[in-house]
Amino acid sequence: MKKVISFICLLTLNSLLFPMNAQQKTDTTLVYVHQEKASFKSKFFQSMASIFRVKKYIEKNITKHTYDQSIAPIPRSIRKNFIIHKDSLLKRQIFILEPKQNTSEKVILYLHGGAYYWNISKYNWSFAEELIKETSATIIIPDYPLAPSATCEDLYDFMNELYQQLISTHHHKNISIIGESAGGGLALGFSMLLRDQNTPQPHQLILLAPWLDVTMSNPEILKIDKKDKILGIKGLQLAGKGYAGKMNVTDYKVSPINGDLSNLPQTSIFIGTHDIFVADARRLKNKAHASGVPLRYYEYPKMFHIWILVKKLKEAKHARKQIVSLLLAKNSN
Repeated sequence: MKKVISFICLLTLNSLLFPMNAQQKTDTTLVYVHQEKASFKSKFFQSMASIFRVKKYIEKNITKHTYDQSIAPIPRSIRKNFIIHKDSLLKRQIFILEPKQNTSEKVILYLHGGAYYWNISKYNWSFAEELIKETSATIIIPDYPLAPSATCEDLYDFMNELYQQLISTHHHKNISIIGESAGGGLALGFSMLLRDQNTPQPHQLILLAPWLDVTMSNPEILKIDKKDKILGIKGLQLAGKGYAGKMNVTDYKVSPINGDLSNLPQTSIFIGTHDIFVADARRLKNKAHASGVPLRYYEYPKMFHIWILVKKLKEAKHARKQIVSLLLAKNSN
């Protein structure tokens, strides 16, 4: 009877993560393609981004050295409803958010995006708040070193020390790393480094619109560029060079698309097709498939960069349910 119940639970979880009408399985790769039409809100958001020329934002601010690297204020709702601890590491802040009661053993290390130049945003706080509500996990959000004053090498030194502290107080199988945009590239590259160092890996990686190759040299990007109203190629190339510092931009720590995918934790990718990063996300999916490496791949047609962080968006709510299911899934030993 217990085996029957376990089998039913497994089927239920799998149907949420990969609904049958959208699920494809290619050996070790599980692919979910969202079937519902893009919402009006998502179209409106992209229209406004086009009107306000968001696409030039990164390029303009890096060129003029006008980027704001301050941390967005912690929302009142988080301060009211959760326990907040603040720590410091290498002169950077670490924010630890916990439920006031019934805290689970699960820990989420959340690496924010921002092209390695921008800091924690209000959207990051909002996303973290929703995850705490739905998982009762502890969420750790580091104010990691930013370019151009810090480079990839500085960031990896910071991540190494942070992760060592983390696994000294939490079992590595209880840790999930969620990386968004630049944070997604960092999460994947750092996991490759942990493997090469023979350091215990986290339970899983969840990569949200990850920046996988700072060279932006994939020719498929040009086919998507006109559809993307958020990200511009030139600005990202400038940011990538600033982040790389003296390191080669093709090094896997800078551009993890070039790294070895073997012996990594369970990895899931969420991406939209109106995001120029989808070109390299698909490339990573194909690389994983060719190598026989397990990968869960979620693609949302006509969704823009980091749509998942827009809390009230219908598609964001749907993707967040899938992410929560991944986080709540029983750890395998």
